[in-house]
Amino acid sequence: MKEHEENKKLLRYFWEKNPSLKKYPYEEWEKAYEKGKLYLTIWKDHTFFRLNKEFKNFPVGTFFNDKFLVSGYPSIPRIYILKTGLKRYMNYPFYAEEKIEGYNVRIIKAGKDILAFTRRGYVCPFATDRWVDWLPGLADLLEKYPELIACCEVAGPENPFVSEWPPYIKEDVQFFVFDFAKNGKGEFLPESEKLKLLEAFKLHHPEIFGPIHPERDYEKIKEIIKRYHKEGREGLVFKPEREGTRIKYVTPYSNLMDLKVVFPYLGEVDPNFISLRLIRLLLNLYEFEEFKEEVYEKLASYLFEDTLKNLKEKKVSEEIFRVRFKKEENFLALLAHFRLARVNIEILKKTWERGYLVVEFKKIYPKATEFWGQKLEGWGEVD
Repeated sequence: MKEHEENKKLLRYFWEKNPSLKKYPYEEWEKAYEKGKLYLTIWKDHTFFRLNKEFKNFPVGTFFNDKFLVSGYPSIPRIYILKTGLKRYMNYPFYAEEKIEGYNVRIIKAGKDILAFTRRGYVCPFATDRWVDWLPGLADLLEKYPELIACCEVAGPENPFVSEWPPYIKEDVQFFVFDFAKNGKGEFLPESEKLKLLEAFKLHHPEIFGPIHPERDYEKIKEIIKRYHKEGREGLVFKPEREGTRIKYVTPYSNLMDLKVVFPYLGEVDPNFISLRLIRLLLNLYEFEEFKEEVYEKLASYLFEDTLKNLKEKKVSEEIFRVRFKKEENFLALLAHFRLARVNIEILKKTWERGYLVVEFKKIYPKATEFWGQKLEGWGEVD
């Protein structure tokens, strides 16, 4: 109870000091805390609250303290048909940007430190440790514009969270800046301003095309999607210059790989994950018939091959990950994050190589193991 009251005192202090929080009365924030929508988080000497559930117009993943408020990254609608989707949503010149298979972080200047936060508002120990390897100019940008938030994708075979990445990244990871937002505000910088900052500070970023027009340049966009499919890339995000709806579209390759990666882990993920990707894949072929034979050839093996092998060998559902850290303390912080998120892991190997702590670990998925195990043991279910 005492800790609860101390947290509310801290919340009031943040509210009094941070003008961005005063959009709503303190009592509303206090009520959100009492309902479990707000959680206190501490990272070294940094203290902040994060939103575990939506609150007013702030999405999940919003975090704040007395000096900053970073809004959660918004969900973007996904279109199923490129031609009609572009006409429906993009009624103005816009930009098409490579959608990269990885995980999303927001990087901010917090006092003397530069921290990376996950989509749900946790400090990401891995991205906080490694951003400087790929974005050395970011420190100068945040020194000059401390109110900016850099939105980045972390992608590559040596990341601690996701099992897919662009095939053109052969080892380790890369960081890609795809947006800038402002402290206390939910909107992004206009695309033309973003492009100037990316160039001025030499920041690594996705492939960007534009400005383009939805009807005039449809065939051009379609050719990009064809190329991305053949190269094993995820897709495109379409962004207006300023205000307006953003939308995304993914390649047949991306949908096939999602099915291949996730099917063995049913029980850990909602079965809708599978059905939605099958729908997307069907509608990919409605518009890109030239990929029909390839998809027909690969779909069954991608869905069933690995899963059947695991079942016959009675394997526990698990994945192997490999990561590199500059500082061991950040690896230990990642372990603490996994414990907090109740992720079951087992360390397989730890070595120092060329200045990096290289760690191999496995994630163990008990729900998926139980899901398939019960079926093999003859248990039934009502469907």
